[in-house]
Amino acid sequence: MAGNSGKKWIQTGGEKMKKDIVEIYKECGNFHQAVKESGLPTLVAHIKLLSSGVLKIQDKIKYGSESARLGGKAEEYFQKLVPTAVDANKYWQVNNPKYDFMYKNITIDVKFSSCYRSRRSKESKARHWTARCNGSADLYVIFLENEKNRNKEDKLENSYILLIPNGFLHTKENKHFTKSSAFFTDFQVKKEELNSMLDEYAGVLE
Repeated sequence: MAGNSGKKWIQTGGEKMKKDIVEIYKECGNFHQAVKESGLPTLVAHIKLLSSGVLKIQDKIKYGSESARLGGKAEEYFQKLVPTAVDANKYWQVNNPKYDFMYKNITIDVKFSSCYRSRRSKESKARHWTARCNGSADLYVIFLENEKNRNKEDKLENSYILLIPNGFLHTKENKHFTKSSAFFTDFQVKKEELNSMLDEYAGVLE
């Protein structure tokens, strides 16, 4: 019965109460354990946790779709570049966080995009990237796959990094980037600069 509902039955004062897999996962922090306790099929559990936004970085990488896996990899890479940033999914128990990290006083959403060719012409050398920005974070750190990258196992290798303040986006839809776009030329930072740039923004936004 619990497997069909996605909730775990617990006994409280002689009454049975249902516990959602999201709550179980937030308590134990382990994907496999949460699935076992909830009684849900693995795929159903995974979909529920993905849609809730609480799936931890490592679990996104291990159990996510390709898109979720790459997003998790980007978050992991960001954490490596900015080790003092606080992972919102890890430390704040919220059902649907609107940002991935808190750094000092600023909220940061981390995105990743693969590099896409033009669909109109296979001969075209034009490349573009796309990222969904929902307008809920102070800053967006967007990793773009380098078009020269040949390592398909690590799409973040030598990736471009865009650091874009929310006020410049003016959209809650997918944002498209090309090398000729102002976003690419004006907001690109080197990985060595990312931490210091965030420090500067944190000082301004105090």
